[in-house]
Amino acid sequence: MADVVVDAESKNSKELYGQGVRAFILRDFSTAVSALGKASELLAAEHKDDLHESLGEVYLYYGKALLGLSREESEALGDAVPRNDDSSEEDNAEETEENDEEVENSTEPQENNENEAKEAEKSDDTKQTDAEKENGTTVANGSGEGTSNGITKEGGADEEAAAETEDEPTDLQVAWEVLELAKKIFQKQGTTAKKNLAETFIVLGEVSLESENFESAVNDITEGLKIQKDIFAKDSRTVAETYYKLGVAYSTNTQIDEAITSFNSSLEYLNNRIVHLESVEDKKDEVDEEIKEIKSLIPDIQEKVTDMKTYKDEVCKCDIRTTIKNFVSKPNFEKVESCCVNKLEAKRKPTTIEEALEKVAI
Repeated sequence: MADVVVDAESKNSKELYGQGVRAFILRDFSTAVSALGKASELLAAEHKDDLHESLGEVYLYYGKALLGLSREESEALGDAVPRNDDSSEEDNAEETEENDEEVENSTEPQENNENEAKEAEKSDDTKQTDAEKENGTTVANGSGEGTSNGITKEGGADEEAAAETEDEPTDLQVAWEVLELAKKIFQKQGTTAKKNLAETFIVLGEVSLESENFESAVNDITEGLKIQKDIFAKDSRTVAETYYKLGVAYSTNTQIDEAITSFNSSLEYLNNRIVHLESVEDKKDEVDEEIKEIKSLIPDIQEKVTDMKTYKDEVCKCDIRTTIKNFVSKPNFEKVESCCVNKLEAKRKPTTIEEALEKVAI
């Protein structure tokens, strides 16, 4: 497929929206962001309302494109890490050479001192004395001071540029903002926009996940899932995918039981889909291809469930061992309050940490 070309001078919001959607489908996220951002600006200006109903889907695709672009840039940054290390070494080497040059310059004989003496004679003695007091330097350090002032100015410019960069919102921040606008529009539209509203919640959750706001990710994806379950069938691959995303969100938020339940629900929907497809008699080639595709997804989800269960078991063992260590490490651990003694069977207490740990199945 040919690349999508966006006319930067175009004033046709509909055309720009179409170009943006095509670019998004082709995973050309940079082009999609450019086209959809321009389309949203034109529509908002045209209707004098940034919550006009015509902007809902534009915002949704714009948010998805920004999320895709952010992920793409993060992956590229990750790939570039080794090269950054090399450049850091080169920078360090350059800094070392510069430091060596400074040392050599500072030990140059009389020529510099003579020049400085001439300059000092041209200066007012009083001003020179005041300057020395203010700067805390001698005449010999005067040229060095000039250099340091130059660096300070450059540093100030760098700091200004850095401050401006910090003030600019990130792709994820812009994505969150436009998706919030899309959510409000779809909520106003009611039942006709349920599908889009559900997707908006889910993409908001993905943005939160990328931003490491895991609790918000869980909440938003859960809201989207509730709507999807009302409008899609029990064998929907869309719902299966959302359950998978929710499982990932739960796992990153260390809600292991909930993650396992979500992954299992995803498997349930996929298996329901396979059963449905196997009952279809026409278009066998397409059906067989989809069944094959679904079956290729299942092992990955099953592995996620296994990983979560293993993690849970390890955490439980760790907690039990820590609890026992803390208990037997107390000086008076053999003394139990009388209110508890009556509830316990008369069993010999472990006298060492090792003996206590033997009671735990490892």
